Amino acid sequence: MRDILGMALALVILRVCAGIVNNGFCADGKCFSIHADRVNFATASGICKARGGQLMTVRTEKANDVLRDLLETITGNFWLGLEYTSGLCSGSTVGLKGYRWITKDNKTNFTNWKKSDEVCSPRCVSVSNDALKWHEWACDKTLEGYLCEYTITNYCAPLGTGALYETHFGITSNALQNVPEGSIATAQPLGTRHVCGDGSWLKAPWSCEVFQGGCEYECVKSAQGPECTCPPGYKLDNNMVTCTPHQDEPSAQSERACGPGFKRNADGTTCDDMDECSDESACPGANKQCVNTRGSFECLCKPGFKSVRGDCVDVDECALGPCEHDCTNTPGGYECTCFDGFIQSTEDMHKCNLHCTEAECPAQCDPNNNAQCDCPEGFVLDEQRCVDIDECESDQCDQKCENTFGSYKCSCNEGFILQKNGKCEDDYFEGSGTSGPFDTFTPTSRPPTDKPVLLSTDSLLGIMVCTVVSAVLVVVLVCLVHCITIRRNKTQHYDLQKSHADTYDFQTDI
Repeated sequence: MRDILGMALALVILRVCAGIVNNGFCADGKCFSIHADRVNFATASGICKARGGQLMTVRTEKANDVLRDLLETITGNFWLGLEYTSGLCSGSTVGLKGYRWITKDNKTNFTNWKKSDEVCSPRCVSVSNDALKWHEWACDKTLEGYLCEYTITNYCAPLGTGALYETHFGITSNALQNVPEGSIATAQPLGTRHVCGDGSWLKAPWSCEVFQGGCEYECVKSAQGPECTCPPGYKLDNNMVTCTPHQDEPSAQSERACGPGFKRNADGTTCDDMDECSDESACPGANKQCVNTRGSFECLCKPGFKSVRGDCVDVDECALGPCEHDCTNTPGGYECTCFDGFIQSTEDMHKCNLHCTEAECPAQCDPNNNAQCDCPEGFVLDEQRCVDIDECESDQCDQKCENTFGSYKCSCNEGFILQKNGKCEDDYFEGSGTSGPFDTFTPTSRPPTDKPVLLSTDSLLGIMVCTVVSAVLVVVLVCLVHCITIRRNKTQHYDLQKSHADTYDFQTDI
C-alpha cells in the first residue's frame, strides 16, 4: 500500500466544492483530460508526456463521443495528437491525408476533417466544439488549449454520488467511471477524503508521509495514528481533514490555513492552486517550459531537447539514422527528405517512394543489371522508361474517372455522394448532405496490382501475336466443325434415299 500511495505525492489537497467540475473522463482503461492553457503543439505534447500520457488520438466514433462531452461547454481550439512533419505535399486527400498520430502510426477508423485538401507543409491538428471538425494549423501557433490521453491499468470503482475526484493526470471530475489508482476523492456533503490504492479506497487521514495524510493544514503522528491539525484560530471540521475559522477570529487568519503553492479563494473558504508558471521567470533558461501542478510546478525541457547539467540542449535525432534517405537535424526535432525522383511515404514519414510527375519518367534500374528496373506505383516499365497507366480504361470508378500521373480520381454526378470505396450513392441514401460533380476519391494505392507491372516491348508484342494466333485458331476450329456437320448431314440424307429405294423395289417384286 505504501508504494501505491506514493502516487498521491503528485496530487494536492482537493477543495471542498459543491459545483460540478468536469474536465476529464475515465472509462474502459483510458482517461482523457482537457486543459484550457494557451500553448503551441510542442508544449502541449510535452505537458501530456510529463504527466504520463500523450496528446489525445481520435481513432473511432466512440473516442469522438468522448471528445464531444469534453468540449460540450467549452469554446476555442484544442490540440489533438495528430501532426504532419514533411515539407513536401502528401499527395493524398483521403484518410489521415499523410498525417500521423503522436504515437508515430496512422491507424484509424475515423476522420473528421474541416477541409479535404492535401497538406504541403508541416501542420498540426486541433478540434473545437464546432461540429468537432479537425482544423489544420502551423504547429508553433498558440491555441486555447489541448487534450491529453492516458492509459490506466489499476483503478477504483466510483466512491459514491457527488464525490469529487482528482487524479495525478490533472483531471478533476465528479463523473469518472474508472478512478485511476493514486487519485484522491472528496465525498460530499461532509468533505471526507479518500485515496485509491490496490483497487480500494482508504479514508484520510492516512500516513503523514504521503502528502500529509490528506490533511488540509498539517498531519501529525500520535499514538492513535495519523491526525490532522489546524493553525491557531481554526478548528477541525467533522470530516477530520479540513479547517474552519473560529467565528470570533478575524478572516485575515484564513491565509495561514493554506499550504505552500495555495491561496485562499475570494470567499475565504477553500484553498486554490497558485499558477507559478504565470511568472515567466519561473523556469529561466533557453528551451525550457514550465508545467504547473497543484501546489507546485515543474521545469522541463521542451520536446526534442534533453537536460545536460541543468541546461536543455538539442537532441540530434539524425545520429540514430531515422530517415531512409536524408535527415536534417532541427532545433527540437528533425526532418526527413528524399532524393530526386522520390517522395515521402504517406504511411511513414521516414520512408521514400518512387515518384513521377509526368506521363513518362526514367526507370530506377540496377547499375549492374539493366534488366532489373523499378517504376512508381501506377506506371508500367517500357524499355527502361516508366509509362503512366490509365486506370480509367479499366472502369475503376463508378461514374466519373480522371486519370492522373500514377493514380486516378473518381467523382460523382450531381445528386450523388462519393463513398470511401469510390462508389457513388444517391444523395437521399445517406439522408442528409449534398454532393456536386467535384467530389473526388483518390485511391491510396493502385487497385489492379500491389506492385508495378514490369513488361518490355518484346513482351507486349508477344502477347499481341499470341492473341491474334488464338483468334485464327478459333475461326479454323469453327469452320472445321461446320464442314463436319455438313458432311454428316449429306451422308444421312443419302442413306435415307437409299432406304426408300430399297423399299420401293421390294413392293414392286411382290
